[in-house]
Parts: sequence; structure tokens; C-alpha cells
Amino acid sequence: MHKPLAAFAVAAALVATSALAAPADQDACNSLAFELADKAAKKKLSEPEALKVDQLIGKLEGQCGEGKLADAGATAKDIEAAIK
Repeated sequence: MHKPLAAFAVAAALVATSALAAPADQDACNSLAFELADKAAKKKLSEPEALKVDQLIGKLEGQCGEGKLADAGATAKDIEAAIK
């Protein structure tokens, strides 16, 4: 009975991890930045939280433009944490 539940938990963790992995290319990176900006816009963030997220999205967009995809993945994780 516990094995299916454990398998499901592992599978869910793998999906969540892959969703926030470094983008594969610049187009994926730009799409990720857009999706996170859209997600943040739909949240009711306080002004300080919104400013922080805006700064992080600007940083993410810069990393995408410079091809720093690993850094962009880390910044995306920071944005996700800030808008939860």
C-alpha cells in the first residue's frame, strides 16, 4: 500500500525539479521569464515583494540574453520562491 504512494511522491518531486531546471536554450529562457512575469502579475504581492520580483525578472532576462542558462535556472528558482 505504501509503495505506490512513495512512487507517486518520487515522480512528483522529479517533475517539480525538472520544471525549474536550467532552460535548454535562449528561447526557452525567454519563455520562462515571460511565464514567471505573468505568474507574478497574477499574484497579489506587496509593493516590496513586487519590486524584488521585478528585479529578479530583469536579472533573468539579462541572463537569458547573455546565454547564462545555468544562472537563469537559479534565478528562476529565486523568482518562484518569491511569488509563492
